[in-house]
Amino acid sequence: MRDESDRGRHILFLPYPSPGHLLPTLGIAQELLRRGYRVTYALNGPISDMARDIGATVVSYESPLMSTTKPEDEWTEEALGSGFLQYITEITGTTSAIERQLADDRPDLIAYDCTVWAPGRVLGRKWGLPTIQMLPVFASNDAFSLQKAQVDDADYPELSDDHPAVAGFLEVVANFLAEHGVDGSEGEAVLTGKGEYGMVFLPRSLQPCGETFGDDHAFVGPCQEPEPVDDSWRAAPDDDRPMVFVSLGTVVNDNPEFFRLCGEAFADLPWRVVLAVGEALDEREMATFPDHFTVQRWVPYGAVLPHASVFVSQAGMGSIMAAGRVETPLVLVPYQPEQRINANRVTELGMGQQILPADLTPEGLRRAVVDVAGDAGVAAAIAKLGADIRDAGGAVRAADIIEARLGITTSRDERIGVGS
Repeated sequence: MRDESDRGRHILFLPYPSPGHLLPTLGIAQELLRRGYRVTYALNGPISDMARDIGATVVSYESPLMSTTKPEDEWTEEALGSGFLQYITEITGTTSAIERQLADDRPDLIAYDCTVWAPGRVLGRKWGLPTIQMLPVFASNDAFSLQKAQVDDADYPELSDDHPAVAGFLEVVANFLAEHGVDGSEGEAVLTGKGEYGMVFLPRSLQPCGETFGDDHAFVGPCQEPEPVDDSWRAAPDDDRPMVFVSLGTVVNDNPEFFRLCGEAFADLPWRVVLAVGEALDEREMATFPDHFTVQRWVPYGAVLPHASVFVSQAGMGSIMAAGRVETPLVLVPYQPEQRINANRVTELGMGQQILPADLTPEGLRRAVVDVAGDAGVAAAIAKLGADIRDAGGAVRAADIIEARLGITTSRDERIGVGS
């Protein structure tokens, strides 16, 4: 059992400052707060309020990090080299600011996003703390590498070993380790994450080569607390029309042509249509869609997805997990390499269809939505994902694992199943 001396233990979360990376951690933080732990987030920008709203403390840093910039449509060697150096400079630059603000209140454990590896791994070593690498994306090992899959998909230019950006990267890393008193022999482990414990926010069944991951990875599934279901989105009792929900998430939604195409695709479809258009359309154009459309800037997934027959999504992992949780079939339109890798896995497992943006037509999108809605195989596959998500354990299991990493034994330890 946890004794009273464990109350007040301090957990530091280092997420990437974007919704897709922050949201999966909030449910874990809430569970830890309920158990009497103190939780601090290192964040910047308006997104910090999401952590404050659950009762966590926030320390900030100035660097915007690259999550707040839209990725290049096509990477040239010059752009890739420049982005490479910008990323490592910004990611290492956050460390001193975080360290200064926590110098008199060091955490007992650091849970860091896989993209914020530099401060997570270095401060863990410097302070002698247990660490957990959080993955809101596919995990990587010797059998599957998300980075390689992205490089292969995007056909990035290959930077030679003597490219100035590569040399600059290695110099920044060497100086960073020296600044924080980490031996240079640790450089490879800091860069690659070798030996780090990973907490993955999806079920093992969705992970490519999932059977090859051992006890150093826990597949806990989505951990954000489900949003309350809003029955106002349900069709009236005498209206049994199906519903299609369309959203491109928060990163690639600045795409007015996509939403106009949806208007054309579903204009004559005898369904309810809900579009979450972000800032892609102005108020005047939002008002021009047919009467069976509901067009809003933002729509809470938890309000609409339980009532939707199909979810048209950009294939972000958060969107896939939200659909899986309520067993809503998917039509995926992936715009970025990571999204295409996600979409490939979803379609490989039979949970929906994908259409590449270059192949997108009103007729093709409409046909895919109707086909997916009526496909019993798709329904069975997405129902299995839903069951696997529920079995993964979510925020409660994730908090149990954090306690185990702290050396705190509880009556739940027998069911943690760390390697599951």
